[in-house]
Amino acid sequence: MPLPDHGANPHKLYETLNLKRPPKILDFSENCNPIGPPVAIQTSWIELLPAIARYPDPTGEPFRSAVAAFHRIEAAQLILGNGAAEILSLIANQYRGKRAILVHPTFSEYEATLTAAGAHFTHVQAREENGFALPVDELKSTMETADVLYICTPNNPTGVLPGRSELVSLIQHAATVSCDVVLDEAFIDWVDETLSFIPEIEHYPNVIVVRSMTKLYAIPGIRLGYAVAHPDRIDSLKQSAPHWNINAIAAQLGAICLQQADYREHSIQQAVEERLKMTGFLTAHGCKVIDSVANFILFQPPVDRAASDIFIQLLNQGIVVRHTENFKGLDGQWLRIGMKSAAEMDLLRNALAPLLDKTCGTLTFISGGVRSGKSACAEQLVRKEAKQTGGRLVYIASGTSTDDEMAARIARHQSDRANDGWMTIEQPTHLEDVLLHLLPGDHVLWDCVTTWLGNEAFEGWESGTPCILQKDCIEQKVNTLLKTIEQIQQRSNQFVIVSNEVFDEPLKTEEITRTYTQVLGNIHQAIVALADTAIEMDSGLPIVHKQGGMHG
Repeated sequence: MPLPDHGANPHKLYETLNLKRPPKILDFSENCNPIGPPVAIQTSWIELLPAIARYPDPTGEPFRSAVAAFHRIEAAQLILGNGAAEILSLIANQYRGKRAILVHPTFSEYEATLTAAGAHFTHVQAREENGFALPVDELKSTMETADVLYICTPNNPTGVLPGRSELVSLIQHAATVSCDVVLDEAFIDWVDETLSFIPEIEHYPNVIVVRSMTKLYAIPGIRLGYAVAHPDRIDSLKQSAPHWNINAIAAQLGAICLQQADYREHSIQQAVEERLKMTGFLTAHGCKVIDSVANFILFQPPVDRAASDIFIQLLNQGIVVRHTENFKGLDGQWLRIGMKSAAEMDLLRNALAPLLDKTCGTLTFISGGVRSGKSACAEQLVRKEAKQTGGRLVYIASGTSTDDEMAARIARHQSDRANDGWMTIEQPTHLEDVLLHLLPGDHVLWDCVTTWLGNEAFEGWESGTPCILQKDCIEQKVNTLLKTIEQIQQRSNQFVIVSNEVFDEPLKTEEITRTYTQVLGNIHQAIVALADTAIEMDSGLPIVHKQGGMHG
């Protein structure tokens, strides 16, 4: 399912994944200053309120003059926007029907605004093996047939800052082939203002620099940004900008923010300290970490840990990090962490440590005939282990309410299990659906394989040939099942699987009976191969065929 394209939207994320939202959420998916807005804003707020009763200055004063003074440029080189997002939209409109180069992985708004403007794309991929550095030679070649190149500096989501010589080389080449360059410096103020390209603007009329006030000053709700370029280019951008696009409060607050030198210095120092601590932690736990200069870190978990699994397990603990599903070249295999307060970063490390270090839980397979005592044995094993570790008791039930009697039976068993300390996941068909609901340290009982196979095997019976009579269909379902079993084992402290030796209802034809028996036997063999312990129940007595992994 498609996840939100931006961070800072945890409620939408839980809703999309159909996860219960915890009462408290720590959001590391956004990159705003954890210190909060400057104190000067808070103390000046009452004085600013009368401004809401008047129309704002159409030029965005006093923010416009404050930006010009801050960067020592002429006001004619400036355009203000309702956040950098509006600036990017205004810029994109300049390239309607033209060709833009995007260097991935990078901020999704470039492609979104350019697509809305009807631009065409050339996608260039920065490579992990090169530390996601700009592929300069490839970009120079591509610029021969392009109208604009977008560069995020430092880049979001990698945090990589292109070298000045690289930028100058690209910009100078762009000028020779009539290509513009948009530099998004939304995070440059987290690094060093002297690294901004704004002082060079007067020498390069083909460059537009975009800036945001959101991140460093922690004012995302105000929406304030600006761009710096040659006056002629600024005039062109202003022609499509709405009148009064900077509200009166934002214009005042922006001017106040730019006066906060001590606040900036303290914020940068704190972000650097937390970034270095987090980088050391992740590296020590076997993660691959990209060398970031910004207030966020991009990392890839160890090879035996899926980023998607860690993402979900953190969500279940009320911790949100940034997924990378919508970043080309990252494809969900990396995660991004925004730097927060020292205490919040400690909470994140405490939650991450067992997920990154975790070894697989034990896997026990119990089979037997109908009423052989296998379910009771399984419950006893799980309760015993959970009592030692304090983990949750989780019951995955494969039964389906095919009639009123079965529905009542399922409801009764679920109520009984709840009273006995179990959390029940009703799983009528697809076992992989339960992955979203598991937590590290869970003790999981799945009862049972034969009901799962019956549900899956006869899918499509009413409309034609059932899945069990389609070789590719049943093979695919079994492969997914075995992969899911391994994923549950990796996430849990203990996983116990129950299965009947035979189907407990008459099957429809001799062919289906033969195929069903063969498929069930193959599944049993595959699970036994994965299991630490394999037990066969006979008249209430366990016969252990494979021993290991069970704690005494």
